[in-house]
Amino acid sequence: MQQWRKYLKERAGSNLTVKSFCEKYGLNVKSYYYWQKLIRNEAGKSLAGAIVPINISASLKSANVPAKITIRYGNFCLETQDNIHPQYLEETLALFIKMEQKYAR
Repeated sequence: MQQWRKYLKERAGSNLTVKSFCEKYGLNVKSYYYWQKLIRNEAGKSLAGAIVPINISASLKSANVPAKITIRYGNFCLETQDNIHPQYLEETLALFIKMEQKYAR
């Protein structure tokens, strides 16, 4: 499997089509797609249910925050009121990420 990870990464970084890449390395195109699917599914399972932290402060400070925002994640739902202050929204989201990291693992 490790060799196929290497092939997938190398092909992604090249300008070659899958067919051209497989011809160059003597690989079967169907095998390439089989391993691609297998490795993607494995990666997806390791990320299932994860909250990925993002830096929202720069974009929120320079943008007009909509009147209301609704964020849904599994059974979790956060609804804001009209014209929420960006700093308050950022702090609230940071708190939820911290709680998820502490209790969901």
